[in-house]
Amino acid sequence: MTTLKEYLERLQVGDPAEFQGLAMLPIAGAEPAQGEPAYILLEDAVRSGVAKVEELPSASVPEIAVENLSDRPVLILGGEELVGARQNRILNLTILAPPRQRTVVPVSCVEAGRWRPVSPRFHPTPSVAFGKLRAESTAHVTASMRAGIGRRTNQAAVWMAVDEKLERLGVQSPTSAMREAFARHERDVEEYVRRLPWGEGQTGAVFAIDGRPAGIDLFDHPNTCQRMLPKLVRGYALDAMEKRYWAGTGTDEKSAAGSGAESTDLLAAALRAWIASVGEAETLIQPAIGLGQDVRMESATITGAALWVDDRYVHLCAFPARTKADPRRRSSIRRHLWWNPVDSQSGAE
Repeated sequence: MTTLKEYLERLQVGDPAEFQGLAMLPIAGAEPAQGEPAYILLEDAVRSGVAKVEELPSASVPEIAVENLSDRPVLILGGEELVGARQNRILNLTILAPPRQRTVVPVSCVEAGRWRPVSPRFHPTPSVAFGKLRAESTAHVTASMRAGIGRRTNQAAVWMAVDEKLERLGVQSPTSAMREAFARHERDVEEYVRRLPWGEGQTGAVFAIDGRPAGIDLFDHPNTCQRMLPKLVRGYALDAMEKRYWAGTGTDEKSAAGSGAESTDLLAAALRAWIASVGEAETLIQPAIGLGQDVRMESATITGAALWVDDRYVHLCAFPARTKADPRRRSSIRRHLWWNPVDSQSGAE
């Protein structure tokens, strides 16, 4: 297996683009991709009917089933949002579902106020979870793996993160659904997507909000990046918009970018240094759910994960580690008493 340090050192890093507090530094692989990806994206597989995503027969909040009817693997991205069934979920980690198999995958609820079916199956949305939630979930899963209890998240913390995002963006949702934040701010979110487009040969990107690293996503093929990049940008856009929205409510939160005097060169240098720090993180490697090896990375400043399959990293993501409790968390976050978050094995009412 290629080490993360070796892999990251070979990447080609471009110049950053920026729009309203969100910067993207495009990244290309060391070598041009050959042919097409060896897998199908979940969105394409569901649309074409070669994959079905359903609740388990005895519905369980932290797990759902992906049935791959194709002769090719199906790539499911960590943080990818699935709507429908009994409640909306996000994937806890990236999985390559084997062909002609049914795979039980770990998920987290991002719609705390619903436990009733609205459709027989799940459907992917055009978004992944916002960056802060993906970072927290990644750290939760790594801790769960180290403890030998699977690939779980802290469901109560996921609910709190979603509630906080809705509140800070001024979004009302009767079921506390993360999807409502994207729907309510769709026009602004899509402007970020338009201003931060995919470039020829791009296989990934590192993102920054107000000059500070927010996360990195890398793929094994530019076609995959081209399809996934808008979803990623939408997630990071919510984080960037939250800063602007919250600052406009009269709080004393200040932009980390200050007066905006930081130059493009300084930003690019800072992000390159941050990418290098990802390669220095301690790793934990275990057999993946589905195909390949699950590679987790941790340090005092980094939390991340990668999926290694057939001598390559199919997907890598990393985020700044949360080193202490965020003092901005609000005590007024709504609590949902319809289901005990301590026992998240069942969604029974």
